Amino acid sequence: MFLLAVVLTCMSMSASIFGAKKITIHVLPEEATIYRDGMDVGTGSYTVEFKGGAEFVTLRLEAPGYMSRRITVRKDNPKKDIMYKLSEDEARKNSVGVEDGGRELANKWFDVTCRKGMSEDVIWKRLMNIAVKNFEDIEVRDKAAGWIKTAWATTKFRKQDVRTRMEIRLSFADGDTPTYRVRLVSEKRDFDDGNGAYEKYDRLLKEYEPVIAELTTTVGSDL
Repeated sequence: MFLLAVVLTCMSMSASIFGAKKITIHVLPEEATIYRDGMDVGTGSYTVEFKGGAEFVTLRLEAPGYMSRRITVRKDNPKKDIMYKLSEDEARKNSVGVEDGGRELANKWFDVTCRKGMSEDVIWKRLMNIAVKNFEDIEVRDKAAGWIKTAWATTKFRKQDVRTRMEIRLSFADGDTPTYRVRLVSEKRDFDDGNGAYEKYDRLLKEYEPVIAELTTTVGSDL
């Protein structure tokens, strides 16, 4: 009996030492794709098997219409099953981009050729009116250099912030037809993913989409 007990104890210790621990990750929505080291490893669920002394595994969870999320699964987690729920991507829902069938509006320079016969004072006043109406605060207003830069306007969602600003710079003047370069800068930060730092966002919030048309009709010709 003593020998049998020793054998069973050894078998139990061997299983504990050599058996790989497994933790299954479940994601909502169920169509979410799970990535490990950049590789697609599952949809909706994935079982992490800890081997070779690994103490943790980093995964990325993605689904259309939802915020991507990076998670760390630790070997010492006592649970065998862990559920994660992705948050709705409100920034995407309230913005436009080329994938929506439109043109690229965010972070791109547009040339605005002013209409002939319009004085510099009138052009400057109209540019300033557009800037103030849409962004309120102005960081740079240099009429001599033909440079306007608004302060950041931040739109807050539940788990995201998107900030936008406009830059206008005189490009060149050819007689009575000066040309300005205009850019709407867009940046986003997600609080569910990473360190929450702002990063370039290739989409423009819908509330700023009319600014492009306003510049066209108020100051110049088609962009």
